[in-house]
Amino acid sequence: MTMQTRTKKIVALAAVGLLVVVIAFAAVITMLVRGAESHPPTLTAYSHGETVDVPPLQYCNLSLDECDQGSVTELEVPVGSPLQLSLPKDISAAPWRMIIQYQDANGNEVLEQRSYESGPNSAITIESTDDRQLLVVELQLPSSVIDEEGRSIAHAIWSIQTA
Repeated sequence: MTMQTRTKKIVALAAVGLLVVVIAFAAVITMLVRGAESHPPTLTAYSHGETVDVPPLQYCNLSLDECDQGSVTELEVPVGSPLQLSLPKDISAAPWRMIIQYQDANGNEVLEQRSYESGPNSAITIESTDDRQLLVVELQLPSSVIDEEGRSIAHAIWSIQTA
């Protein structure tokens, strides 16, 4: 009978030891995840056989009081070739807008704005034609800050110069 009691004690001590190890492991993982540096999302642009990663031109918190500045990404998009964008879930899962600048056949600049709801729009194609040469594409994520005209100010902007 003493063998069974001793075995039970050994099993109980092993279980407690294992529980302590699991709790310590979970605590370490939690601290590492919380302390991990978060990076702003990048999108991918492709045209005419070339692919580039597009980091944000501007990336702020939602209240716009902390911002990081980047630079415009350049990718040549020949007339007649499309620009294809692949969006990470951080962008496509939120409402976002795209501002497209074209140059028409007469040399006039034309702006077009498209708005997207959150959802499955993770790939976008923008055409460039002889009548409308693509110049600049800008993606924006709106913030909670509203301007004087009642429009949401972007907290994140990605900009691609194509010509």
